[in-house]
Amino acid sequence: MFKTLRGRVIASYFIVVIISLLLASLFFLFFLSRYIRDRDSKELLREVTAIARDVEKLGASQATQSTPTTPTTPGQPNAGNRVGVLPLLNAQAQALQVKFLLAGPGGRVLAESSNEPVLGDRTVQLPARVLSESGPRISERYFPRLRQDYLFATAPAKVQGKQVFLIALKTVENVRSVALSLIGYVSLAGGIALALSMLLALYFSGALSKPIREVTAAARRMADGDYSAEVPVRGSDETAELARDFNWMAERVRTAYELQKNFVGDVSHELRTPLTSIEGFSQALLDGVTTSPEEQRRSLEIINQESKRLVRVLRDLLLLSQIDAGEIRPDMRQADLVDTMRKLESIYSGRAEEAGTVLRVEPPARALTLYTDPDRLERVLTNLLDNAFKYAAAPGGKVVLSAAVQASSVEISVSDNGPGIPPEVLPHIFDRFYRVEKSRAQKHGGSGLGLSICKELVWTLGGSIKVNSQPGRGTTFTLTIPIT
Repeated sequence: MFKTLRGRVIASYFIVVIISLLLASLFFLFFLSRYIRDRDSKELLREVTAIARDVEKLGASQATQSTPTTPTTPGQPNAGNRVGVLPLLNAQAQALQVKFLLAGPGGRVLAESSNEPVLGDRTVQLPARVLSESGPRISERYFPRLRQDYLFATAPAKVQGKQVFLIALKTVENVRSVALSLIGYVSLAGGIALALSMLLALYFSGALSKPIREVTAAARRMADGDYSAEVPVRGSDETAELARDFNWMAERVRTAYELQKNFVGDVSHELRTPLTSIEGFSQALLDGVTTSPEEQRRSLEIINQESKRLVRVLRDLLLLSQIDAGEIRPDMRQADLVDTMRKLESIYSGRAEEAGTVLRVEPPARALTLYTDPDRLERVLTNLLDNAFKYAAAPGGKVVLSAAVQASSVEISVSDNGPGIPPEVLPHIFDRFYRVEKSRAQKHGGSGLGLSICKELVWTLGGSIKVNSQPGRGTTFTLTIPIT
């Protein structure tokens, strides 16, 4: 049961409900007992006071009818009066289920009702404050001889001018019996509440665990190779958020899987083509097929070019693996941006002239020193310039390398007047393995890693890169690099 989330939820709910019911029952019985005891105490005190007044009236009426020869005990009411009081006490005791005593100031029992306990002519040891002439009193006391707690109330009365006290005794058990009789009803109500709670726990635990089971099943399908697995999103709570996050993760996994699958095919093609050329022309040289010096030189040039192409692809792959492993650390130092841009101008001016493309370099008006890694910055600008020259419209193509100084940063832009990039693919332009058009990529070469490498390298320099492109009008890549 405890091996599943639903079982743990039900067990936890069951324990919480049981504890809550027990605590609620205990508090209910405790306060109900207190309420009943207080109510009965007030009722008992009121009855004792009323009966004490009846005893006084009865004593007064019998005093007028008594004869001088009636024997009396010094300090006590007339014994005959006790004969008149007893019927009253017996009747009230039977009606109220209370033991009544008539005692003197010292606690000596003068008369008592016929019900239990029978005290006889004993002296009841009561606290002095209980037998008070000023008014009725009520208290609780344990009587060792009777082995029981009693709730007793006293009220003063006058019989033949003598001070007596009417005492009413009621066992505490009688008070508690009312509360204890409710335990069965409380238990029945608790059982019904527990049963309803368990039904609700089964329902809610099922509703809670169902989305988790769906996510688990989808994750297993994905682990088995089904990358189309998704889970339905219901509501807006945490489980719905879990489902949305899983679907987002599944989408990313599908995208990464498709990109990686395409990348493997592209890299295989990129490696196979130069390797085939190298193998073919080297075999021709070994077999003596190419005999003239011109043919041999041409074969060696092709082998050299294809070898460099292989080196570029492998270098990009190695760089990405180093970036993923966190092994790339920038070599931050002072570098003059103007010198870097002039260096790139001298490198690409010959290529621009050969391709019939206009290269315009617009450095800052004055020397600008950056605290950066100049090698990485040059690598990023080289990649962007290579792309610009590949796609610049020819003849009459134009490539512009410019820089604009901001408050605490510099914006370096590389733009061309090529065919541009479709708007729908702009959000993915920096994704790894992504190429805008496979046919165009195969025509110009490349594996779709250049821009993702640029983004990673710019990030290590503390900067950012963005792209702005209009189909048919060209593309502009802008780097934002902090000055210090």
